[in-house]
Parts: sequence; C-alpha cells; structure tokens
Amino acid sequence: MKIIDKVKNNFMNNNLFVAFLSFVIAIFVWFFVSMTQYPSVQKTIEHIPLSLDISGTSAGLNGLSVTSCDVEEVTVELLGSRTQIGNFNNENLEAYIDSENISTTGTKKLSIKIRGNSNIKYEIKSVYPPSATVFLDKMDTREFSITPNIPNVSVSEGKVINLAELACEPSVIRITGPSAQLDKISKCYAVSNKKLSLDSAYVLASDEIQLYTEDNTIIDQSSFKFSDMNFNITIPVRTQKTVGFSVAVNNVPDNFDENILKFKLSADSVILACNNSQTEIPDIIDIGVVPLNELKLGFSRTFSMNKQLENSEYINISELETVTVTLDDDGLAQTDLTLDQSHITIRNVPDSSYDYRILTQKMDVSVVGPEDVISQITPEDIVADVNLINTTISSDQFNANVAFSCPTYNNVWVVTNSKVSIQRTKIEPTTNPTQAPVTTDIFTASAN
Repeated sequence: MKIIDKVKNNFMNNNLFVAFLSFVIAIFVWFFVSMTQYPSVQKTIEHIPLSLDISGTSAGLNGLSVTSCDVEEVTVELLGSRTQIGNFNNENLEAYIDSENISTTGTKKLSIKIRGNSNIKYEIKSVYPPSATVFLDKMDTREFSITPNIPNVSVSEGKVINLAELACEPSVIRITGPSAQLDKISKCYAVSNKKLSLDSAYVLASDEIQLYTEDNTIIDQSSFKFSDMNFNITIPVRTQKTVGFSVAVNNVPDNFDENILKFKLSADSVILACNNSQTEIPDIIDIGVVPLNELKLGFSRTFSMNKQLENSEYINISELETVTVTLDDDGLAQTDLTLDQSHITIRNVPDSSYDYRILTQKMDVSVVGPEDVISQITPEDIVADVNLINTTISSDQFNANVAFSCPTYNNVWVVTNSKVSIQRTKIEPTTNPTQAPVTTDIFTASAN
C-alpha cells in the first residue's frame, strides 16, 4: 500500500499528467453530451457526379436518352446520425435526374435526386443545383456511305489517282446514336493519315472515322457507336498525260511534200489516262485521217474524241468531246484544169488476156498549191493514174478511180474525186499459118 500511495502522490503532483488527464476527461464529457444531447448532425458532400442513365425509367422505356446536360456535379446537404454519416463521401451517394413521366424528345428541365448505396438512414436537406436542363432524343441506327480520305498520299510523275474508282471496303457504315445528331451527318470519311508516294495501285488501312455536316463542320462522335472502325482503302493509280494532236493525211503521192499542209485545230491537246500504270502514253496522237484529195480551200471537219479512242486503252478524262480541223489556206490558191485522155494511164491490169482502153476523153480537175506555183501550172504537169490491182471486174465496161500526182511540183495536189470509164476487150490468140503444129508428145517432152 505504501508503494501505491507513493506512486499516486508522484503522478498527482505532476502537472503534465494532470493536464493530460483533464483533456481525456473533457473529450469523454463532450462525446457523451454530443451523443445524448445532439445525436444528429448536418454534413455537406460535394462533387457528386450526376448520372444521365435513364434506361430504367419511363423515358428510357420510350426509347429516349440524354444527349446533353448543363450539370456535371452536385452538392448535397445531409442530416443524419453522427455515427452513421460521419464517414460519408461522394462515393456513397448517386445523383440522378428524375425522368419519370417523360415520353417526348426535346429540351427538358428535370429535378435532380439523390440515392445512396448503403442502408444508412439520412435526410436530404438540400441539393445544389436542384435541377438540370437536358436534351432528350431517341436512339436510332442508320447506314451511311463512306468515302476514302487520303490527305497525305501522292503519286510519282506521270501518274494520277483514279478518283472515280477510289473506294472503301466495306462501302457503308452503320452508326447508332441520337436521331437529331444522326440528322446532322452529311459526309462520312474513312481517313488514313499515312504518308505515301505511289506509282501503282495500293491498299491502305484507315486510321479513323470523320463525320461532317453539310457545311463541312466536323461532328463530335462521343454519342455515336459504329458498326466498324476498320476500312481498307483501295487506291487505283493510272498513267496520265497531256497529249497533243496531229492530223494524218492519206492517199499522198510519193513525191508530195506534206510540210506544205498546215492545219488549225480547235484544241491543242487532251488529257489522256490509262488504267494500266505501266503503259506509256505517246506525246501526240492523230485526231483523224483526211484524204489528200478532200483538202480543198476552206476545208473543215470535226472529229469525235470518243470515236478516235474507242479501240484504244486510253481514257479521255478532260471535257474535250470534239476537235475541229481546218486547213490553213493562207498563201494557197486553187485552179481548174482539163486533162485529155493522153494524161490518163492504166497499170496493174488484173487479166493480161484482155486489152484495157480508157473511154473517157477529158477530165476536169481542181488543183491546190502555193499561189506562185498554181499561177504557172498546166495540164501537162498532172498525171492521172488508174491502178486496177485488186479490182473486181464483172463486165467489159466499168468505172475505176483515178489517183493524181504532179511529178513537176511536190507541193501541189488534185482535189477532184473522179472516175474514168474503161473498156476491156478479149485478146484473140494469133496463129502463124507457116508454123508446124506441135504434137502432144513433143510438148510434153519440152515441158520435161
């Protein structure tokens, strides 16, 4: 007992111990009074996320969903047991919008309510803000065509991307989202941002999907779900070139100098392409063929580009449909001459057992050439030639075409398209009465 009394006296005489003991007693008294006199307390909980999920409400059952809301977080004042709500925080409560009795789309002002995820009882004194302005819309799924977008793809010189055949696989995309948002979609792009330089066809995978309104404003995709995010972009590369024109002239005499012929064209060139990227496109193509004997003063003819290219692998990608060719007749003149029968010759007769004779006595022809030459030219300078090779003759009198040339001058030509009348006569075999007859045996021996 003496030892206990001694220890007791030592502690009680120690001021620090007395102060500590007084503090403990005060806390105990405060806790006792609080629990007995003030059992309920008020607590403020901030930053409670506002849930926009209305799937289980009447609005959700009507196919509506929240597409926009002006409130993200709320603050709540709670009243409850000190021992029960003392440790409450924003993870113990859920804020939600009251969408019961809502069945139509549009902008609505809805009350904000609070529910807890525990069995603890409490009273909600206030919610701030008390309501939220939301836009409700129905969810829908629609199908859109998708267009490739390859902003960083280029091609080597002489090549071009065939935009008409640039395509995506798959070619459509299904998008699920609010109908009002879907209404805004005008263009859907499968985009690849890869940087490439191509000289032949290539298949490229897309990086992203981009949606645009009709006025080319990009659309926020956060409220959409896509059927597919991966698209293969087929990039067809073809050869392309700007090609000049030339005019081909046929039925030209051997000695004729074609440099005398000058033409004016309604277009100087056309842009041609070929789907085979390995094909070389020429620098110049013939826009048409003109017979020399049709090139009169004032000559003009229009040629169709499609007709000229119909048997080729070239594609006309310009808007040029026709080209008009006109003879440049500056410095040229035309004169009329009359040729007599002596200037008409026949060659390459098909049957030597016949004699062929020109019946036509005279021919009127028109000759074109430089003015100084035409002023001097005479009928003796013109040769009319009838070539009977490959000619089918069904009667002894027939007509045949005539080709003209001018051996004296190499820069004039005849523009007359004439025929002459020809008589053929069977050549009777001649016999020599003094010649002894040849026997069959002798003939056979000679042949051997």
